[in-house]
Amino acid sequence: MAYLEWIFFIFSLQLQKLISCCCRRRRFLLSVTPRLFEPVVQLAKIGNKTCLEVVCSMLELDILLKPEQEVEVIQVLKSTEEGRIMYDALCERQLVLQQLREKGGPKSLSLPSKSTDADVARLFSNGPLGNLESLNLAFTHVTSQCAKILIKLPNLKHLNLWSTQFGDDGLELITEHMLELLSLNLCETQVTDQGLRNLSDLKKLSHLNMNSTPLTTRTCRLLQKTLPNLVSMDTRYTEVLDMERKPVSAD
Repeated sequence: MAYLEWIFFIFSLQLQKLISCCCRRRRFLLSVTPRLFEPVVQLAKIGNKTCLEVVCSMLELDILLKPEQEVEVIQVLKSTEEGRIMYDALCERQLVLQQLREKGGPKSLSLPSKSTDADVARLFSNGPLGNLESLNLAFTHVTSQCAKILIKLPNLKHLNLWSTQFGDDGLELITEHMLELLSLNLCETQVTDQGLRNLSDLKKLSHLNMNSTPLTTRTCRLLQKTLPNLVSMDTRYTEVLDMERKPVSAD
């Protein structure tokens, strides 16, 4: 293997590892795209699978800020057989997403107890839910897997996950994509204190329930400082001391 080919191989291998282990994929790509866009595109042009996947993700996650970059990525994807397969699959996903986001459906929805991730997926495949603002999944059997569907709802403002199997992986997706959330109930979920720290990204949150979670005083103080619109925060049955539970002022 020539020296330059070896460098390309090592680069794509490291990129693949970073992409696969990075929980916040969109945030990671946002941070590296300004520096790595050109070399990744060049490797994608010669059919490097990892780089084809990366540029496809850049396109899907709306990472590219310049229209000419989007055009270039589409041309690169269409230039190889594997790239065309990825691009066709992306177009199909985008069509389904567009149909889901069309105006229509209820503004508020509650799923029966014992509903599963599969039930959520079936519900969301039955028609547009572009009007949905409030979703109650309390006491269902949903897990973090359903977050992949929830983040596609453009107008969702209120989400109740009380007593579900929802955990950190799902919470990371929510805090990365659902920045319009106003209220979130995580009472008796499977989230950890480390996962709860990601809530600091949801700047519009006004009501937050972390009752009966592993919330620590340190994370509680972080959220109080970084969530400017927070009006109420339920921290009962956590390690947070009574003195830390003083009502959050909206002033």
